Amino acid sequence: MRTLLMLIILLAAHRSNAQTDSSNVNRNYAILEVDHNGVHAGIHPEDTTKAPSPIVINTKRKKFTITSEDRDWISQEDSVKEVLRSLRRERRNQYTHWSGIDVGANALLGPDGSGDFPKEFDHLQLDQPRSRFLAINFMEQKIAFGTHHVGLLTGLGWEFANYRFKQNSTIHFQGDTISATPLETPQFSKSKLRQSGFRVPLMVEFNTKRAPLPTEAEIIAAAADTIGGKEPRSFSYDNKKNFHLAAGVVGTWYYDSMYKQKYRMEGEERKDVDKGDHRLLPYRLAASVRVGYGSLNLFAEYALTSLFKAKVMPELTPVNVGLTIIGFN
Repeated sequence: MRTLLMLIILLAAHRSNAQTDSSNVNRNYAILEVDHNGVHAGIHPEDTTKAPSPIVINTKRKKFTITSEDRDWISQEDSVKEVLRSLRRERRNQYTHWSGIDVGANALLGPDGSGDFPKEFDHLQLDQPRSRFLAINFMEQKIAFGTHHVGLLTGLGWEFANYRFKQNSTIHFQGDTISATPLETPQFSKSKLRQSGFRVPLMVEFNTKRAPLPTEAEIIAAAADTIGGKEPRSFSYDNKKNFHLAAGVVGTWYYDSMYKQKYRMEGEERKDVDKGDHRLLPYRLAASVRVGYGSLNLFAEYALTSLFKAKVMPELTPVNVGLTIIGFN
């Protein structure tokens, strides 16, 4: 047991030493000796300019040497088929434009398709520059239709839709009509409705860039000239000069909604937070399009369902547009 413990400690110390030593000369190797006097351990210097640093274990009658070295780019385990599979997966991921952080603006359209509501619903007019949309699309999957140029994409995202109201009023989300009480005081610095939910896309995506896979002969030839386990640059893919277009639908399930008002009263900053369903429809189905060139990606979503539940007035349609500020590919 003592011998095993000493070996573990020695291996850990040697590994730590090897990671911090970045030079090619004067490296150390570990010695562990077992004889009738007990166990002896030590670190001895050795010039390993042209060879990896070994771990040497000496017993009374035997000597064990443990070495490590970089694997070649292709070996018996890394078959040509596995390399092709890896490159195909890399290409598919590179030409899928869902995962990332989307930032945009929210809008609400009335029954006539415009942003101008009837006078009795002026309290729902939005402060447009401050009505923002945020989505963190953290998962994507694409089924290629036999080529990287076209495929069916899906995924998963986390959505936050914020609607900032322009009028200084308290909105009542009750009954079949969304009403409001105008106020002179306090003056609200923030009056907003927020929905949070998870979103799933189902879209057909097109890419214009030509990105063929290498042949088996090219992979084998490249492997012979490659050292250090990295694939040749000629086999990597990028979005330069690629035009992409995706169209389909995005479904969202909202698990939370919040109505929040922030104001100052008697010299203190106060806020009122109301969590409930607010007569909101707990799901949304939206027609969506994503288009871009290279790393640039723009999106637009037009809801095919109303903001509020059935028979709740007014009938408002959410719309959001924006761009992807950070792509995860």
